[in-house]
Amino acid sequence: MSKYMTKYNAANLLEQLNRKGFVAGSCLSDFIIDQQQEKKLPLYLRALAGVGAFVASLCFIRFLSEVGIINYKHETGLIIWGLIFVAGAIGLQQVAGHDNTVKHSFFMQYSFASMAVGKALFVFGIGRMLDSGWGVTLALLVITCITYHIYRMSIDRFLSSFAVLFSISVNILWDRDIGGSRELLFNGFFLLQFACAAILLTHGKIKRNYIPLSYAFAFSLCASVLYLSSHSEFGYWGHKELIPPAFINMVLAGGLVALFGWAAGGIEKLKAEPLVIASIGAVLLGLISAPGILLTIGLMVLGYAKHEKLLIIAGALLMPVFIFLYYYNIDISLLQKSGILIGSGIVLLAGRFYLKHKGWDEGGVSCVQK
Repeated sequence: MSKYMTKYNAANLLEQLNRKGFVAGSCLSDFIIDQQQEKKLPLYLRALAGVGAFVASLCFIRFLSEVGIINYKHETGLIIWGLIFVAGAIGLQQVAGHDNTVKHSFFMQYSFASMAVGKALFVFGIGRMLDSGWGVTLALLVITCITYHIYRMSIDRFLSSFAVLFSISVNILWDRDIGGSRELLFNGFFLLQFACAAILLTHGKIKRNYIPLSYAFAFSLCASVLYLSSHSEFGYWGHKELIPPAFINMVLAGGLVALFGWAAGGIEKLKAEPLVIASIGAVLLGLISAPGILLTIGLMVLGYAKHEKLLIIAGALLMPVFIFLYYYNIDISLLQKSGILIGSGIVLLAGRFYLKHKGWDEGGVSCVQK
């Protein structure tokens, strides 16, 4: 699989175009470089920077509380101080510039920590003022909309957008006032997230600024399915409600079949024998398995098609989690679960031998594209 992901890249393409005379010198590469807002650090370094900024923001909030600068009982003061820190973070980002220097790294780290403090104070203040979980969602939505296009840091855009989506899901699942419409609202919101994620992740003309938003929708879907897989009942005390996964399974199975066609080059490609078999397998999984398994398969297929290793890694890491939850929650005996595991292994081995017999294990991509 990896050889297909690394066969083509931008550098080789530019070199071939330059050799054949389709581009003049380095003008195209210079243009591409100029369009980049900033040099991206490796993913693990950005994750470490995010964790460091988060810890720093918690310590800073604790310090402000201890010295009496902020008071958690005064909502207006929390909101004002939150906006001050947000404005300070934006100013620090402007001072940092775009040079890849120690000064830039220091100011960006400090800016991110200041932004985290500001947003936390603002959301906490609005939440206390409105005294509602939906108030927290409203505050997150407002501050995210204000800062998304002004504060150009991808991890902040991702975390803020994800926080909005996750808070909506939590409120739908646990708000006692929703009552009997909980299942309808959850399924409707899941469908909305799925549609937005599909458009942002598969459309070829999405601006670079909205890439963090696309990942936020994808990971929010993962969080919703993970939460649904680990809890079967929602609500308060005597008002427990069950949310069956049938609708979500149907959406994910249909989306997986459409994803097969998109990755192969068009819906008409679904008539090819490999994709017919894959589509039948997706439908069967939708009938007998948990939604998390379908979702993780979709993430890995999408990551492979887009050459996005983050999606592949996320799908690979979540797959064993969802498989464990699926078998753990099945209301059958251990002997029956063992039989299912053995049967699943036999089916996978049979599928592997069939792929090898057909020659799809090495040339499957070219076979489908033909």
